[in-house]
Amino acid sequence: MAATKNITEQTPAPTAYERYEDEIVELLQMQGVDVTPLPKIEALELPRQTQKPQIFVLVNGGEFAEREEMTVVAQLETVQCELFIRAKNRRGKMGLFAVYEEAKRRLLGYCPQGAKTPIYFNSFGYVSGLHNYWQYALTFSFAAYSVQADQPDETPLIREITHEITVL
Repeated sequence: MAATKNITEQTPAPTAYERYEDEIVELLQMQGVDVTPLPKIEALELPRQTQKPQIFVLVNGGEFAEREEMTVVAQLETVQCELFIRAKNRRGKMGLFAVYEEAKRRLLGYCPQGAKTPIYFNSFGYVSGLHNYWQYALTFSFAAYSVQADQPDETPLIREITHEITVL
């Protein structure tokens, strides 16, 4: 008789970048526009007509500042993101520029969960106009801390400091 094992697969928690992408995708949901994280770079190069406007959200990475240390190591990171906006027309109600203006209105000044600063823009510009669609990119950033992960250790890091004061 074969023994059976009850194996429970645990889904790993999303990374900070995945959480930021998901939060921005949720923020940008609008009627008549497909908004998704960028699945693969090939999605931007598909030579097809775009029936309705599309927004692809991508976290490009980050740039780190000097480290800060108290009881843990922390570094302020400028998280760099990009939206690829694709539409059949540049002008009009569902044109690329109208979708861009709505996305810009929703993003500028929005502070993602866990971020230190709100979103600010870096650039907006033309990427391509081939195969009967237009594609532009909006780059933006915000700052967030990267903090040393908890690690099981014989000597755990101090998480709380208490100090008794004796008055003489």
